[in-house]
Amino acid sequence: MRAPSSLLAAGAALLALAPAPAGADGVEARAALHLRYTDKRNVPDPDVLFDPSARVFAVGNYLGPGPVQSYPSLLVSAGLAGSFFDGRFRFVLAVDTGEMRSQRFPESRTACLASGSPSGLDLAGSGTCLGALRFPLPVTTRGPSTWTSNGYPIETELRQTLLIREAFAEVRLGRAGFAALRAGRKRITVGDGFVYDDYGLGVEADVDLGAVGPQWDFGATVFLPTRNFPTEAEVRSPMVAVRADFLPSLFEHAGVFAAYLHDVTGSVPELFRSASVESDVTALQGTAEGSAEYVRSSRRLAATLDVPLQGTSNLYWVGTSGRLVLGEVHNLGWTAALQGGRINLLLPQGPGSAPVEVGFSSLGELLSLRYHLAVVRELRLGAFFLFLSGDLPPAEKARLGLGNQYGGFLGVAPFITATNLFFNGGISESFATRQATAPGVNARGVIAPGLTASWDATAWLGIDGRAAYLFAEEAGPYGGRVYGPELDLNLTFTPLRWMVIGVEADVLFPGDFFPSSRLPITKVVVGVDLLTP
Repeated sequence: MRAPSSLLAAGAALLALAPAPAGADGVEARAALHLRYTDKRNVPDPDVLFDPSARVFAVGNYLGPGPVQSYPSLLVSAGLAGSFFDGRFRFVLAVDTGEMRSQRFPESRTACLASGSPSGLDLAGSGTCLGALRFPLPVTTRGPSTWTSNGYPIETELRQTLLIREAFAEVRLGRAGFAALRAGRKRITVGDGFVYDDYGLGVEADVDLGAVGPQWDFGATVFLPTRNFPTEAEVRSPMVAVRADFLPSLFEHAGVFAAYLHDVTGSVPELFRSASVESDVTALQGTAEGSAEYVRSSRRLAATLDVPLQGTSNLYWVGTSGRLVLGEVHNLGWTAALQGGRINLLLPQGPGSAPVEVGFSSLGELLSLRYHLAVVRELRLGAFFLFLSGDLPPAEKARLGLGNQYGGFLGVAPFITATNLFFNGGISESFATRQATAPGVNARGVIAPGLTASWDATAWLGIDGRAAYLFAEEAGPYGGRVYGPELDLNLTFTPLRWMVIGVEADVLFPGDFFPSSRLPITKVVVGVDLLTP
């Protein structure tokens, strides 16, 4: 299948060049320029901003249609890959700018606890402040345009990464180089990307017994799950992953995997930030302005928006994954896993108030099934089913007295491309920043049956279509479980060996999970990639 990500083939080659065969030593350089124009309309708006004129949070359009987003962007990637001593030693260095574009962020204003305000909050200097406590709040006015990389100001991305994505060395040992040891920063995938698919700094070992006899491949890695230069807390938050795969043929595998994460950085509690915000937003929407409950919810929301969520977590994953080719025309893939562990979350109670620690266990489930049928060589039809368990947000369960277990499947940095709008698929899927998120919208989970079709119309034109119906496992804040049907279409045109043109058109018809204003959510992307030979 001519996958949409082929538009970033040069970048992928920089990040994962295969070991060179004997006699093919040398250094290879690659570079690529990726240009995009994106138009998004009616995307659900999760932003919660403080309105200085009304002195309340503007929550009326929460998860409703957001403003139009139309913007050009670009990504430049480059790198070197070297192989020496008949492929026994190799290195990879890859850099990229991230998706660069112009953005305007909400301004941050200094706020205070206030008397006479319906929310109990106001901007500093208003004359209504109570006490000396001051804290920042995002407000409804936006600052000037600034150039960003991966959604961060460019200077922040430079400081955190120096734009280095991969920098590692590999040593191969034994007959046919069946044992490999890699050290440095590289892209790491755990659980087919449902658990982790991002860059990380660490050590990885791989033993491919198929090169010397038995058709088995074993791997183990210990790494720091961050693409940034690690902080002290991140150094104390390693992730360990192991796997074992049986390899019936070159393109098939069936195996098991396991992983463990000890986190003291607060990255796991951050998975629940949007869910914690939702709890306070729905409380505000159902409460009269100026009431004691409205003031408490507003101040608690201000604290949630102001400070990083903190806590210590210990999570584990066990599962199986595979891909089998049956009769040369049937292609079956699967990923199934259980995720468990313990999470301690410090929930803000309001500016100036000590957070309350909530400890809860986690037990989530994942099931992904993928099937493709080669009708003819140029046409493939398929189907998929994706289930990511979800639950009420932990903060909401704690307030409702519904126990101390969260049933959603959590991934550290998941990268899921099942659809283009709801997930991260499409011709720009490799632009994704791999942000950590709880499953579905605000941790409610996902159930997604779907169909796929791929047609290589000519040697230079590929067409890829997908359709899915998306549900939440747990009802949302407005009582519904239907995210809606989504239709995706991707075209890739390769007029020259060093040029790829892509067009993407997607639409999702929001269901009853979202507020009553359910305009179709659309995305259109036009891309041009210029690749080195």
